[in-house]
Amino acid sequence: MTELVGILAVAVVAWFAAGTIWNVRTGRETLRWMQGGAEGGLRLLGDRTTMRWLGSTAVELVINQGKAQFAKATVVIFLEPRDLPWWPLSRARGRRDTLIIRGVLRRTPSFELEALDPASWSARDALPRVPRDWLQATAPGGVVVHHAGAAALGHACALLEIAQRAGMNVRRLSVRRTEPTFQLHVPLPDRRQGARDFFQAVHALADRVLA
Repeated sequence: MTELVGILAVAVVAWFAAGTIWNVRTGRETLRWMQGGAEGGLRLLGDRTTMRWLGSTAVELVINQGKAQFAKATVVIFLEPRDLPWWPLSRARGRRDTLIIRGVLRRTPSFELEALDPASWSARDALPRVPRDWLQATAPGGVVVHHAGAAALGHACALLEIAQRAGMNVRRLSVRRTEPTFQLHVPLPDRRQGARDFFQAVHALADRVLA
């Protein structure tokens, strides 16, 4: 029994070390992709960024002075808990590596909506805060749009079309009148895609919200 406990302890420690290394590497590669060069894509959101690791499963970048439609923004690289033994269960429940952009827009949006991928962790996290009297509609790709009326649904379809043209697989697209007024959750982008192209698409979404 003592030997078995020892073997299990070594296995857990090895799992934790391997998962942590995997996540740190993924986080650093994504950071390099976003920040690469003087023309790095992240600079389209703001020039000054404060960065911190939140354990081994998230990297948070805070931009207090945003650009264009963003008064301020927070970018989170949200990673699967690969360092924990129950990672496979978490993955089966829809938690995946996700890039999250939360922003405060310079004006309060005229409409509210939540466009959610029902199979994602992002949707399960958001659903408890969706007003009970909102309507639902399914958009192309299986995204469920929670909205307060036909006008908001029309805006949602236009926003999802912009995201689709940019190659985004939306897990959550949120427009609210309270902060954060804008949220976008997508899988970590393909690093072969230009970061500027991605963040230009984020700006296009914000422009459409305030159009």
